[in-house]
Amino acid sequence: MNDLSEDMNSFPNNSKMKYQSSKQIFVPVTNEKYKNSTNYIKDNCIPSNKCARSYINRFFPFLTWLQYYDIGWIPHDLLCGVTVSIIYISQGMAYALLANVPAIIGLYMSFFPPLIYALFGTSRHVSIGGIAVISLMTGNVVNSFTIESSSTIIQTNITDNTIRRDYNEVTIVMALSFTVGLIQLILSIFRFGFVTVFLSDTFISGYTASTAVLVLTSQMPDFFGIKIQHRTGFFKIVYIYIELFKRLRETNLITLTISISGIITIYTVKEYLEPYYKRMIKKWKIFHKVQIPIPIELIVIIIGTILSHKFHLNSRYNVKTIKTIGKGFRAPEWHQWKLLPLLVKESISIAIVSYAISYSLAKNYAKQLNYIVDANQELSAYGLCNIICSFFGCYPSASSLARTSVCVNLGGRTQLVGIISSIFLLITILKIGPLLEPMPKACLVAIIIVSLRNLLMKVRDIFTIGRVTKLETIVWISTFFSTIILDVDYGLIVGICVSFIVVILYHFRPRTFVLGVLDDNQVHNMSRHYSNARELPNIKILRFESPIMYFNGEYFNDSILKLLRDESKTNEKKLDSVNEKFIDDDQNGTHVIVDCSAISQIDYSGGKIFIQTIKELNDHKYKVYLCNLP
Repeated sequence: MNDLSEDMNSFPNNSKMKYQSSKQIFVPVTNEKYKNSTNYIKDNCIPSNKCARSYINRFFPFLTWLQYYDIGWIPHDLLCGVTVSIIYISQGMAYALLANVPAIIGLYMSFFPPLIYALFGTSRHVSIGGIAVISLMTGNVVNSFTIESSSTIIQTNITDNTIRRDYNEVTIVMALSFTVGLIQLILSIFRFGFVTVFLSDTFISGYTASTAVLVLTSQMPDFFGIKIQHRTGFFKIVYIYIELFKRLRETNLITLTISISGIITIYTVKEYLEPYYKRMIKKWKIFHKVQIPIPIELIVIIIGTILSHKFHLNSRYNVKTIKTIGKGFRAPEWHQWKLLPLLVKESISIAIVSYAISYSLAKNYAKQLNYIVDANQELSAYGLCNIICSFFGCYPSASSLARTSVCVNLGGRTQLVGIISSIFLLITILKIGPLLEPMPKACLVAIIIVSLRNLLMKVRDIFTIGRVTKLETIVWISTFFSTIILDVDYGLIVGICVSFIVVILYHFRPRTFVLGVLDDNQVHNMSRHYSNARELPNIKILRFESPIMYFNGEYFNDSILKLLRDESKTNEKKLDSVNEKFIDDDQNGTHVIVDCSAISQIDYSGGKIFIQTIKELNDHKYKVYLCNLP
């Protein structure tokens, strides 16, 4: 054994593993090319034309798919781009309302980010732009500055024009987007693309479900046509509903009718008519390979705009409308640099959440469609999107599940889809925008509420998670309620902290159990899942399912000794009945086999305790054997 260890330690680090079937062990085999360190330095440290091309292709992924682009993909990308642009129009303006910025900013969010991401992103299908969660977080930042500026007016008697010049909504979101992008770019430079591994699916589920509740709450005033005070801070949601119920008598019935009608129309089409429509078009040979969704959101916007213009809903019935959209683009502007330090805390939260949502979406579709996305390059792409787009009036962007799924279902092949959608949105921004100014805000509220249905349904995940693991249930519940009660920033912190605590608890008090055999002679855990498992005479097989570290070493020692004491008593009668003979107490468990297959690592302190445990077992006349050593 010592000779084998010395032989294995003699191999250099730059080696590969080779399987030797005769001895059934893995041994390292030296890479012959790199026996000479000069070859390694030449291939890995000295710049070359190949290295430069590789770096350029990695930083500009569009160069790779452009080289292999098939002309036959154009119809798919064209159809997908046009369809996604239609969705962008309705969702862009709706999410702009959620972010408390002018509707035209929502159209900018649908135009600029897809263009930038097409150059730097590695995913072929994600649709980047405004999404509900990030729009809500942006709106909270805008509200906090609006309230702060109002209090400043009272305290310092500064004129309202001065405050608005300093803290204009668009100025705030531009600075926020720049700060978010800068944080993401710095993280990508230091190769922090792996941070999403610390955000479990349970955490993401609880966080998105809670933010969906907050988004729904934020739309209630416009749903009823009631004006209430903007609130921030702890228990914000409670105060909003209290004030909302107090003012229910002020409900604008026309606004309420538009909201309810829009929700019923969109939901009915999405849930009932569209599935029937998709089944029907499969019978039409011209459409049998694609499934074009019904643009019901755009239809609701058009109908609402026409009715509002014809019946003068704003002037006659006090229905809130968009009022001003304008056309054309804003000239690029420099940021109010003094705002950047004030936005760091919120920017960190938005940077992490937007990256986690976007990358998980990109990774899932990449796995389904059999290609690879680069975590660090994705982080860099999102950062560059936010930085560059911030100069044109955009707020932080992220990938949308709804738009991405449409892109995949329609057979989109590359990010040419984003470029095509931006071209069609250019027409809307330059020509069509002012025609939508009479549109009631209630139409956008209906679009937002229906778009939340899948996120709100994540509340059901708690029942599935609860049946699997109790600790993960704690993560979901703590994330969900802390986000609702404390707001999105603090909910993010609480959720991440609880997730880390759960990970520590898994290793601090891991499972330790006795193994037995079934009639198939396979070794199984003697638990409620294998109630028929039996121990071998005079043998105890123990498994500890965790690395042995300084913080759980004592638990390893205590749990092993406790199992030997308890199991010998509880299983004695069972052994007698199975083997139909008496097992003497002194002979029971004289051999202990420690299954080390789950012990992936032992640190210095853990090693000392491991040796101490073996010595204690020897003192109790146990013969200890180790198997499945890593």
